[in-house]
Amino acid sequence: MKGIDRYIETNKNLINDFIKSYFNKTEYDKKFLHNKFSLTDTMLYTLTMPGKRIRPVMLLMTADSLGFSERKRLIPFASSLEFIHSYSLIHDDLPSMDNDSLRRGKPTNHIIFGEASAILAGDALLAETFAILSDREYSKGFDPKKIIAVIRELSCAAGAGGLVEGQFHDINSFGKFSLDIEKIEYINEKKTASLISAACAAGAILSSDDDDVINNFKKFGACVGLAFQLTDDVLGITGSKEIIGKTVGIDKTNNKLTVAENIGIEKTKELIKKYNEKAIFYLGKTGAETDMFIEFIDYLTERIN
Repeated sequence: MKGIDRYIETNKNLINDFIKSYFNKTEYDKKFLHNKFSLTDTMLYTLTMPGKRIRPVMLLMTADSLGFSERKRLIPFASSLEFIHSYSLIHDDLPSMDNDSLRRGKPTNHIIFGEASAILAGDALLAETFAILSDREYSKGFDPKKIIAVIRELSCAAGAGGLVEGQFHDINSFGKFSLDIEKIEYINEKKTASLISAACAAGAILSSDDDDVINNFKKFGACVGLAFQLTDDVLGITGSKEIIGKTVGIDKTNNKLTVAENIGIEKTKELIKKYNEKAIFYLGKTGAETDMFIEFIDYLTERIN
């Protein structure tokens, strides 16, 4: 196992353990145990699906690269990113959005629990994110200004200037095959790169007082996020359902134009390389330890799912 694989696996386990312990101590659903399923069931279904935990890992990797040694204190903040990400996946898969029935090799949330319950699960996960970020137990010992800055980064990434805007333009571009590549990349920047960028920014905020370092990590994360989405687009054309764990060709089914559909796979791979090079440029400006990040970029580019 490579160093990056060990790093990801170790931190995935820490994130998964936090998620389990967090819900073990909640009091939700206690008066409705006779129901067929609970709100907690709907939330945990997507939240605990097998995944790479890229966003939480990037927060932790950023902090590690800046010399922050108390990883345990960062786990709640890192885990909160997965709450936002899971909310976005649930809503993206809805019949009124991307209308997908498969996610990470399993039926999507609304297929199992119904559309209404899936919407509520997504709503609850998004709100729970900020319950975690503002929890006194988890934020103890951090400068309150840093906690507020992290909350702002994540709320902006999740809202009208980030994920939601990206999804809005995405669904309203279905069937518009004349959409130029700059507009498609703008959608990618908002829908995918914004939260990855916020993950790096949050890790830097909690580990550094240098605004230049924080801003360069933010730019680094945005470039990584754009390359990540382009790799996803390529896999959506070349991959198989069994390996990538989701419906192949769903974008084409939805008459949705991706960069890969627009300029072809080879040119898209050149664009991925360009974004990775830009990411490394911004990383170099942070003064942080870079070796693990370089491995991580290769890992994301060479993945098959």
